[in-house]
Amino acid sequence: MDTVQGVRPAAVAGSFYPNDPHVLRSMIRQFLDRAPGGHPQPSAMVAPHAGYVYSGYTAACAYRSLAKAAPDKPLRVFLLSPSHRMALHGVSVGNYRAYQTPLGEVAIDQEMVQQLAVLPDVTRDPAAHQQEHALEVHLPFLQETVQHFQLVPMIFGRISGGHLADMVARFCQPEDLLLASTDLSHYYPYDEARRLDSQALAALSAVDPQAMSKTEACGNTGVCALLELARRRNWRSVLADYRNSGDTAGGKDRVVGYASYLFYPAESGVRASGEMTLAGVARLHLNRILRGQAGVQPEALTTRVAALAQPGACFVTLTRQGQLRGCIGSLQAHRPLANDLLDNAQAAALRDPRFPPVSAEELAALRIEVSLLSAPQPFPYSSPEDLLQRLQPGVHGVILSKGGRRATFLPQVWEQLPEAQSFLQHLCQKAGLSADCWREMPEISVYTVQKIVE
Repeated sequence: MDTVQGVRPAAVAGSFYPNDPHVLRSMIRQFLDRAPGGHPQPSAMVAPHAGYVYSGYTAACAYRSLAKAAPDKPLRVFLLSPSHRMALHGVSVGNYRAYQTPLGEVAIDQEMVQQLAVLPDVTRDPAAHQQEHALEVHLPFLQETVQHFQLVPMIFGRISGGHLADMVARFCQPEDLLLASTDLSHYYPYDEARRLDSQALAALSAVDPQAMSKTEACGNTGVCALLELARRRNWRSVLADYRNSGDTAGGKDRVVGYASYLFYPAESGVRASGEMTLAGVARLHLNRILRGQAGVQPEALTTRVAALAQPGACFVTLTRQGQLRGCIGSLQAHRPLANDLLDNAQAAALRDPRFPPVSAEELAALRIEVSLLSAPQPFPYSSPEDLLQRLQPGVHGVILSKGGRRATFLPQVWEQLPEAQSFLQHLCQKAGLSADCWREMPEISVYTVQKIVE
């Protein structure tokens, strides 16, 4: 099976996506034109693999971030796909020289495939590739965005996410793109699917492979491998889009969930003795302050990491054995992120009115978490029921404003209050309003967070 064969023909053109190249190109361009821009090219992506009428827009929200590659320097893409149609132990990289789509041939990086093929649990048997849609459906998007790329096709079966991450880590370089193909929950009623998918979204946002392994995503192993590699390389995640087939081209009685995420090197890390994240900076600052010493100076951070001189908004959360011990933050970016981080860390430890001040001796027992906030966006809705349906548990941080009062819950609060109605009731009470004030059409804004834990 090691002899390189010819071209793997398109297997699902005409069913998962159009077979006519002009119709296909037009469909992809329409998705890309609708997708929000502004994201730089990522180091890795998670994207869905259903029929384009169902998940094409969500996929486009990730692919919009990719830039064209030069013909003399094609982008190498490691594509992790689950095997849907045959039992497979380990990984198959196939034995083709290229994949075919209606838009033309996709060259395979033969040298890389050969290096992978000598590893234990890797085969060149093409059987898993012959009818697999979860890899193929990504290729037209890559052909329309990157155009010049070389594929490393990795279809996996029975293998752990950690083992798969080890394989990829040996060969995937910083200039390469790692792509994990997955859909989320399958064939649940709309509201139940959103509840289940919120667990996967929370795991992706937190870059938590262990939490991801407990979700119902069909490409779970590949996503877990990506998240494991993201932890090793200190990547952060950004949600590009989430929805399900009930939002696109299907009914709401049995839906499939889709999400796309982008992963970037964490520009917020600073190097002291080893890599220190923002949460580590917050601990160092508090350790000094609580012992009566001068804290970390913002200028020292911005000199070493220029991104911290840019305006930013964050929350600093302290917990002890899972129980809240302090949480203070900013909803709007109104000062350099370095200043916001240090001031909010000190305020969470010493000035949260719900708790006594933290002592120097207690600090070692506390867990520190920093949440970087995106800019809040108005969240228009037509009715209380519409608000309940459209909020995304585990993804949306929510700001509720009414009658001069305002309160917010970070997305992490969904872990304790997973039902939207209970979430909103507690948020109303936090604002000093009646528990049912959310039924009175208060002003709602939402944001997302990048969560950084020690």
